[in-house]
Amino acid sequence: MKNSVCLLVALVAFSATLWAGAKKDQAPAPTTAPPAASSAQSSGPVLSGKKVIVADANSTHHLNLYVAYEKGLFTKRGLEVEIQQTSSGVAAVIGGEADIVFNCPTGVITPIAKGQNVTIISQVKIPCTSVLVVPVNAAYKTPADLQGQQIAGLSTTCCAVILIRDALRNQYNTDFELVTLAPGAAIAALDAGQVKGAILEEPFVALALLSQDAQGNLRYKTLFNGTSDADGDGKNEPNLAGENPPCRTINANKDFIATRLGDAKVFIEAIAEADQLILANPVASDIVDIAAKYVSVDRQAIINSNPKLGFTTQLATTQLKGYADALVRQGTIDQNPGDGLFAPEFKGITW
Repeated sequence: MKNSVCLLVALVAFSATLWAGAKKDQAPAPTTAPPAASSAQSSGPVLSGKKVIVADANSTHHLNLYVAYEKGLFTKRGLEVEIQQTSSGVAAVIGGEADIVFNCPTGVITPIAKGQNVTIISQVKIPCTSVLVVPVNAAYKTPADLQGQQIAGLSTTCCAVILIRDALRNQYNTDFELVTLAPGAAIAALDAGQVKGAILEEPFVALALLSQDAQGNLRYKTLFNGTSDADGDGKNEPNLAGENPPCRTINANKDFIATRLGDAKVFIEAIAEADQLILANPVASDIVDIAAKYVSVDRQAIINSNPKLGFTTQLATTQLKGYADALVRQGTIDQNPGDGLFAPEFKGITW
């Protein structure tokens, strides 16, 4: 009996030794939940693995797109983006040849109102920087002096043309004759005296304000934009375009949003990061270099205009719907789509 007890004690001791050795070689059991970052990553936007095609017409107003691309903000998120240069970006997005386009909002409000395959997903910038540029010796003391004058502008549906024209009509019972010209051609028409003023956007405003005559005198000034005194009373006249009107928007093919929402959300995340980089120092040499790479404008004009470009992804929905009202009034569209202008998938994100 005594021998049996001794044998049993020895077996128990031997088993304990084996168990202790096995535990020493094993990894310690987890005592906490996985890190929060891992959980967030697993529940974040899911990418399709497909390339995002952006149809683009070069503009410093799209600088956040170029900064996101050149700084690798898309690729670090696993998103492949291709920027294709075209003057018919909205049509390319509607037709499905491209996924995204940066554009003046009135250029997409019209096809949205007509039921075409495009929607607004994000703001690009606020405010609109377009202003009225006139020769330095122009004798316009009040907005009413613009009555019947030939003024160059991009189109009747350009946001700035709409805003300025509506203010003149409603507040001063005044209207001008619009001469439809692209910015470069508008400056050339000003130089030749073929128009009496031009509604220009940055950086073309800065370019015009840098222009000098043969004697080195400045050729142009801005009027009725809240920063100039036209009538000599010592006070700046109010901005005809109003306070902080929204400018460009980011717009997408509806099918792209429906089938590749993760790609679209990550795209906007990268743009938002680019916004912060630009806003931190809009005249930093690397930011100006990127702008100069994409836009053929004098470098000093870029430096002068970049600080005015208030990049943001947050949609100014009320003012954008106001543009739609203006398009209804001028007969361009039959009905204001209201909130139907904006992608519902981005509600709570960009609007």
